[in-house]
Amino acid sequence: MKVRDEAASLWTLPNRLSILRILFIPIIVLFIASQEDGLLLASCLLFIIAGITDGLDGYLARKMSLTSRLGLYLDPIADKLLVTSVLITLTYYRQVPLWVTLILVGREFLINGLRAFYAMEGIAIYPSSFGKIKTALQLIGISCLLFNIAIERIDTIVHQIGLVTIYGALFFSIYSATNYLAALFKPQVSK
Repeated sequence: MKVRDEAASLWTLPNRLSILRILFIPIIVLFIASQEDGLLLASCLLFIIAGITDGLDGYLARKMSLTSRLGLYLDPIADKLLVTSVLITLTYYRQVPLWVTLILVGREFLINGLRAFYAMEGIAIYPSSFGKIKTALQLIGISCLLFNIAIERIDTIVHQIGLVTIYGALFFSIYSATNYLAALFKPQVSK
């Protein structure tokens, strides 16, 4: 009976949304790489839909009591794969500075590596509010940059808004990583 319940929890609506987000990634990257106006606009729309599913899956999991162990790990993995794939692609097309992408992607590897390590020890590390702000800013900034290259392909106010938002995400990325590391490596005081 327990195995059946666990199998059923694999296909909850929130988990399906996370899987859909992962499936969107190669399509978005291929559409950006095409450099065709219609496909660039489609990549922007798909990215926005994927970003909406990022917030929606967590909301539905909590609201409908559909949280699962798989969802706890699948949602952040889907988010990181989406953001890092598109950031790297935008960096290749010179829309985001390389150093910004290196810091953002490096932070994700560091924090997710620590999460995986502690998960093996039975300790779950949940996203902080600063990490959630970082993710929201990344989604907004990348959406602006994708919209800009789909419509204009030149340096516009939308491009500048996208970059400023990405820099805001960079700040929260570093800040939240510092908080995670400080909490994880804080010396335990024994009484």
